[in-house]
Amino acid sequence: MLARFLEDTNWLAILSLIAASAVLSVLGDSVGTKWGKKRVSVFGLRPKNTSRLITAITGAMIAAGIIAVMAVLSQDVRTALFGMKILQQQLYDSQFKLNMSQRDTENMRVSLAETSASLDLAGFELDTMRNDKLLLEQEKRELEAALRIMREESSQLRQELRSLRSDAIALSANVLLGQAAFNEGSSREEIISGLNALKQRVRLNVLTRISDQSFTRLRDVPVDFDPESENALINELLSADMRQYVRALSGENYTVGDNMKVMIRLETGPSILTYRDGGAVYRKFVDMSSSKSTPEEILHIFLRELRNKAVNDGILPDPATNNVGTLDGESFFAAADRLSRITEPVIISASASGDIYTEGPVVIDIAFEE
Repeated sequence: MLARFLEDTNWLAILSLIAASAVLSVLGDSVGTKWGKKRVSVFGLRPKNTSRLITAITGAMIAAGIIAVMAVLSQDVRTALFGMKILQQQLYDSQFKLNMSQRDTENMRVSLAETSASLDLAGFELDTMRNDKLLLEQEKRELEAALRIMREESSQLRQELRSLRSDAIALSANVLLGQAAFNEGSSREEIISGLNALKQRVRLNVLTRISDQSFTRLRDVPVDFDPESENALINELLSADMRQYVRALSGENYTVGDNMKVMIRLETGPSILTYRDGGAVYRKFVDMSSSKSTPEEILHIFLRELRNKAVNDGILPDPATNNVGTLDGESFFAAADRLSRITEPVIISASASGDIYTEGPVVIDIAFEE
């Protein structure tokens, strides 16, 4: 510390001031002594007082010299001697700015605290909204589960209702009970014979359907054909210039009872050859290497699309079932078994098994073309 003090001290200025002060002191004392011996009087003063004046002037010159030398050698001394007012003003301005900065800092601290409180409140509200969202999602899931249960119960109730209605109804309306075809130019005897054969099939089908539906072995069921409608039908068939079909449909819903009597409605229309024996009815390409469906699912979709195509081609569907024909279970599962062994792209082809007319049914043979 002492070494640093000795190193930083301006010894040249100090020694110069001491030397100058000594010289001036000696010079002032010499002049004062000399003027005192000569009894010189200045400004009318006594010699003794003149000597004191010279000493005072010498001291003043020493002080002025010290000040001058220090002012020349040191910026700080010049500032202290000549710029103190300016420094005081600058210090006051700096203090004022500091106070303003402190006040602004305090205001900012208060604003920051308020902002932090607002952020905390916003965070709390956000957490509350998240909790409300979770509660709403939970309620939504519960409502969806309740709705799913209600739908299942409704579906079950509808199924039970259909089952009850089905159990109560022994024969529904618009059930296809039989059909026949008559070529153009048929005689009255041929037409009457064909209609009688159709009536026998209808009576047998009515008896079978009602017995199966009611689980009761019935010996006979009254079946009635409207004579006027039958005569009009015979005349229409006699005057027809092309092949005609005749379909026998149940008139309404019937329940088993003592007075049950089934009314039959006869319909006729042109019977047009739609598919020839062996001709393609419907074909579909299936890539078995990439299909994710089972062979049974693929065949079900194929048969549904075949039915839609047959209806569009003019085949009359069964009014009750909307089917155009049936494929027995043995043939279906045999085709599914063959399809399950195919792992390459294949064309499923349905060809007519015999000539197929407007009234149907569509009887097909299924083949696979690899």
